[in-house]
Amino acid sequence: MIRPLRNPMKTPPDDPRSAHGDPGRDDRARMHECLSLLRGRFPHLNGISLQLLERDATFRELCEEYLACSEVVERLTQSGSDKAMLREYSALRLRVEGELLGYLSGHRSPRS
Repeated sequence: MIRPLRNPMKTPPDDPRSAHGDPGRDDRARMHECLSLLRGRFPHLNGISLQLLERDATFRELCEEYLACSEVVERLTQSGSDKAMLREYSALRLRVEGELLGYLSGHRSPRS
């Protein structure tokens, strides 16, 4: 498995979001963001749930890494400044997508 880019679903202590009271709220918001991204990218995977994100650390790490790569790809695409870095993060995102799909295929619920 690819190592996570950062601690999954955790707000760094120096992040301004951590000063807003409920750190769990930020974690849940991040999980919802991951879930929304996955459902948009893989609409055939309707069985992906917030519960899976909450209870499965491996899946959560993969989702967080996928979200982080997607955010970087979007920023680099918009700026148009560093084509080599864009290619690198795009390739990394594809690898993480493959890992996510492989993980989900081995952990699908009967109703998914």
